Amino acid sequence: MKLLVNTTTLSGSGVTQVAVSFLRECIEFKDNEYHVLLGKAVESQIDKSTFPDNFVFYPISSHPLYGIQGFKVRNIVKNIERLIQPDCVFSIFGPSWWTPKKPHLMGYAYPHYVYPDSPLFEKLNTAQRLKVSLMKMVHIFFLRTNGKYYVSETLDVTNRLKPLLGNDKNFFTVTNTYNTCFSNFFPSDEFILPSKEAGEFRFLSLCTFAIHKNLIILNQVIPLLNSIIPNNKIKFVLTIDDVLFENNFNEESKASIINIGRIDVVKCPQLYYECDALFLPTTLECFSANYPEAMKMRRPIITSNLTFATSVCEDAALYFNPFDQKEIVNVIVQLVSNKQLANELVLHGEKRLNSFLTPKQRTMEYLKICKSIIEDDK
Repeated sequence: MKLLVNTTTLSGSGVTQVAVSFLRECIEFKDNEYHVLLGKAVESQIDKSTFPDNFVFYPISSHPLYGIQGFKVRNIVKNIERLIQPDCVFSIFGPSWWTPKKPHLMGYAYPHYVYPDSPLFEKLNTAQRLKVSLMKMVHIFFLRTNGKYYVSETLDVTNRLKPLLGNDKNFFTVTNTYNTCFSNFFPSDEFILPSKEAGEFRFLSLCTFAIHKNLIILNQVIPLLNSIIPNNKIKFVLTIDDVLFENNFNEESKASIINIGRIDVVKCPQLYYECDALFLPTTLECFSANYPEAMKMRRPIITSNLTFATSVCEDAALYFNPFDQKEIVNVIVQLVSNKQLANELVLHGEKRLNSFLTPKQRTMEYLKICKSIIEDDK
């Protein structure tokens, strides 16, 4: 199979991880020919020299949507498709913003449109809600226009997506999972974080500062923790841009936060290793890879009591209302003070992990779908 893989639209950390993992696992499937439209975010995370000769990379420096450069990019990728004549095009996450001539599979990862009942929307102002509505109209239009086949990461998302796109057919589900680098992890002597103080407990929030990630709640959580725990040694490790960190957290909160900025995918397992638990107060997801990552790294999870989290984690996490700082603090204290509870969550996580695909299995499923739509389109 000659496959054209499109990563030009990707910028977020989660979707980039999926793309990087898929490309690395494709190395094992040697019978295929891979032509990769390589966006900047994915290019920064891979070493092209480590890929065999059946991979051809086409670096694309701009997003295919925006302005004159976007127009140029769309023409470039159309020309590449015409020259290559692939059997199938796989846009790892759409919309692609151009319509291939060949059978086209697009991934879906916009939780805002399939979960309109999220409590996040109650917190948005009128302008923010209007922006989401306009973006939804644009994205849904181009999802319908650019492709015919769609893949999402949970059955619930798939079922919610069908009426949005007005089609009951041509939908597939392939669960998200941890990145390939988690399977081959060995602790490094070169630590990412500063040395721990005696008694220090570190919660990791491995995500961007997007509004739905709800990291801003730490401005209320940390002062409350400080008020009830003398000499509080609970730290929160963030991976957000320095400017966002400086501009959005108060001084008391900053004193309990270690922000390391954006981190390469391959360093994520080491970061989990250096932390004690996952803290994810997110209000909206399709499927966060943080959950299986924490399970793989044997770290307990505390997260939002919302269906996208409970359906993935089940009994492998403690849950809280993401907008209730008192409830969040209670759950934090409950976990930090009870090592047996933490160990039980880890054991539940190891069992739950068996229900997810491995990175190799996920790649096999994607490739199987590509082959099936080639046959379907004949």
